Amino acid sequence: MGNRPRETDGYLERHFAGEFAHSVDEKGRLAVPAKFRGRFKEGAVVTRWIGECLAIFPVDEWESINGEIRKRPRTDPLRQHFVHFLVSGAHETELDGQGRLVLPSHLREFAGLAGEAVVVGASSNLEVWEPARWRERLAQVEPSIGEKLADLGI
Repeated sequence: MGNRPRETDGYLERHFAGEFAHSVDEKGRLAVPAKFRGRFKEGAVVTRWIGECLAIFPVDEWESINGEIRKRPRTDPLRQHFVHFLVSGAHETELDGQGRLVLPSHLREFAGLAGEAVVVGASSNLEVWEPARWRERLAQVEPSIGEKLADLGI
């Protein structure tokens, strides 16, 4: 694009960013924002996530996360929490020809998804929120975001 070197084309698309209004159809399908579909050529993993939302990971990112957790002893309580919360609910899927993936009913129920959804870029993955929960989350974060960013040196 423009005069940027070829290796930087699509830079933002390599990092999930943005907020997108979508819907979940009666079959539980959700369209992945078009600019991110290429990241899911190898498939996707959908699972429960922090804050009563869902996370959608490209397969390579999911493998990386699991690789890190496998480094911990099997008896480590944090490893067990990860497995019980995230891995047990995980669903491997692929995008269909229209760029949609299926959100299983147990995950839709967990996230309170019925009809409308907000897809949020979260750097290394996407999050899927029920719209009212997303607005509530933003309302919780917004009052102190300046302080927290300063603490991070941003």
